[in-house]
Amino acid sequence: MPSRGLASRRATDLAAVATIYAIVLAGSFAFVMNALESHDGFPGIKSGATAALLTVTPIALGIGLAGAGIRFFREYRRKAWGFRLRARLMLTFTAVVAMAALPPTLFLGLLAHRAVGIPASATVRRALGNGLEFALSYYAEKEATLRYVAENDVESIVAARGADSERILARLAARNPSICAVELFAGGRSVSFAGAGSTDRNGFLPRLSVGETGYARYFVRDAGTTTADGRVAAMVAMRFDERVDDAAAGLSAALSTMESSGRIAGSFGLYLVFFSASLVFPLAALALLFAMGASDWLLRPVAALSDAIARVGAGARRAPFLAKPGDEAGDLVEAFNAVLENLERSRGDEVRNEKIGAWRDIARKLAHELRNPLTPIRLSAERVLKRWKADPGSLDEILEKSMVAIVQETANMESLLTEFRDFARLPEPQKEWMELKSTIDEAVHLYSASWPALSMDSGGVDEGIVLKADRGYLKQALGNLIANAADATGGSGHVWIRADLVKTAESRYCRIQVRDDGTGIPAEARDKIFSPYFTTKPGGTGLGLAIVAHIVSAHGGKVRFDSSEGAGTVFYMDIPAESS
Repeated sequence: MPSRGLASRRATDLAAVATIYAIVLAGSFAFVMNALESHDGFPGIKSGATAALLTVTPIALGIGLAGAGIRFFREYRRKAWGFRLRARLMLTFTAVVAMAALPPTLFLGLLAHRAVGIPASATVRRALGNGLEFALSYYAEKEATLRYVAENDVESIVAARGADSERILARLAARNPSICAVELFAGGRSVSFAGAGSTDRNGFLPRLSVGETGYARYFVRDAGTTTADGRVAAMVAMRFDERVDDAAAGLSAALSTMESSGRIAGSFGLYLVFFSASLVFPLAALALLFAMGASDWLLRPVAALSDAIARVGAGARRAPFLAKPGDEAGDLVEAFNAVLENLERSRGDEVRNEKIGAWRDIARKLAHELRNPLTPIRLSAERVLKRWKADPGSLDEILEKSMVAIVQETANMESLLTEFRDFARLPEPQKEWMELKSTIDEAVHLYSASWPALSMDSGGVDEGIVLKADRGYLKQALGNLIANAADATGGSGHVWIRADLVKTAESRYCRIQVRDDGTGIPAEARDKIFSPYFTTKPGGTGLGLAIVAHIVSAHGGKVRFDSSEGAGTVFYMDIPAESS
C-alpha cells in the first residue's frame, strides 16, 4: 500500500520540477532571443547568470528525475504492488506529452528556421550587393569626372581666360553641369571664388553636405598661371544627390546585417534543438512525476482494499476501513465493507448452527456410548432378580459374576463422563513464554514409561525455539498424539518428533510434527478423524484427537495430517510464533 511519506515525497518532487521547468522555460526564451538579437550570432553564454541557467537548472532537473526513476526501478525489482499500473500510467503520460508537444514543436521549428534563413538567402544578398556596387560605381564615376576636369580642363581654361573663377566655373559648368564651384588661390589666400571651401593641398577635399545636396571637391595646387601674389591654385567642386549617399549607407548596413543573419541561420538549428529540448524534456519529466503521483492517488484505495481482502483471506473476521465518499473507489470500499458485515453476520449464524449441530451430534454419540454399558448392567440386574425370585438358594452362583459386570460397566460410564466433562470444560489457554524443547522432552518422558517398547526420537527439535503457549495444554496435545501413535504401532514402533519455525508473507509460526510408522488411517475415516467420539480403536473414546484440535485452535493455530495405509501417519500442529 502506498505510504503517505512516498506520496508526500513525490509531491515535493513534482513542485520542484515544476519550478525548474518555469525557470528553464524563461531562461531558454531569453537565451534564444539574445541569440537572435546578437549581430555575431553568439549570445553571451560565458556570462555567469546565463552559464548558471544553462547548466545548473538542467542538472537539477535531471537529478530530480533520476531520483524518481531510481525509486520506481527499486519498486519494479521487488515487484511492489501496483508497479504495473504505475508503469502503464508513466508510458501513457509520456506518449500523450510526445503526441501533444512534438508535432507543433517540429512544425513551428521548421517554420522559424525557414523564416530566419530567408533574409540570409543568396538571392537577397546578391541583390543588396548589386545595389551597393551600383551606388559605389556612381561615386567612382563622379570622382573620376571631377579628377579629369580639375587636372586637365582647369589649366587650359585659366591660360585662355585668365585667373577668373566666374569664367572658369561658367566654362566648366557648360561642359559638365555637376560642376558647381571654383575657387582660386595665390600666396596661400583666396583671390577669386565661385563656390565654397579652401585648402592648401592637392587631392580630394572633405565632402560638404547642405540640406539634401552633397558636394565633392578637388584641389589643384598649380593652375598653370602666376599673379603678383604667386602661383595660382584652384579648387573645383561637383554636386551630387545626397540620397544616393544615404542609400549606399543603408545598403552597406543591410549587407552587414545579412552577414550576421547568415551566421545565425547557420547555428539556428542548434538553438532550435536546445529550445525544443528545454520545452519537451521538462514536460516529459513532469508527465512522469504526474503519472507516479496519479498512480499513488489511484492505487491508495485499491491497495487498502487489497490489504483488507488479504487479511480476511488470512482469517481475520473484520477488516473494514474508511473510504472517501463521492467517487467510484469510495463506492467500491463501501460495498466491500457491506460485504464484510454480511459475511460476519453469516459467519456468526454459521458458527452458532455448527455449535448446535456439534452438540447434537455429541449428545447422540454420548447417548450411544452410554447405552452400550447400560445394556449389560440391565441384563445382569435382571438375571439376578430372576434367579432370586425363582431359586433364592442358588443366587450365589450368578451374583458375583453379575456384580462384577455391573461394577466394570459403571466404571466405563464414569470414565466416559469424566472425559466428556474435561472436553466440554476446557478453559482458555494461559499463555506464557516457554522453551519448546523442554516441553516436548517432558511429554516424551511421561509417556515412555507407559510404552517401554516404543522408540521415541525428539532430537530434531531446536533448543532455541521459544513459544508463547500454555505448557499444560501443549503437553496434553503432544501426549494424545504420542498415545495415538503408540496405538497405531501396537506399542512397539517408532515415533519421530520435529519442530521448525516457518515464515511466510502473511504470518510466522512453529510447525510441530509427530510421525509414526504404524498402520496409517483408513481412507474412509480421514474426514472424521477430529470429530468427537469418533474412533477406530476398540475401547477408544474418540476424544483424544478432538482435544488436540481444540487445543491448537485455542492457540490460534491449525492441525492437519498426512497418512498412508501401511506406511504411517504424520500430524502437523502449526502454532503462531508471537514475537516478544
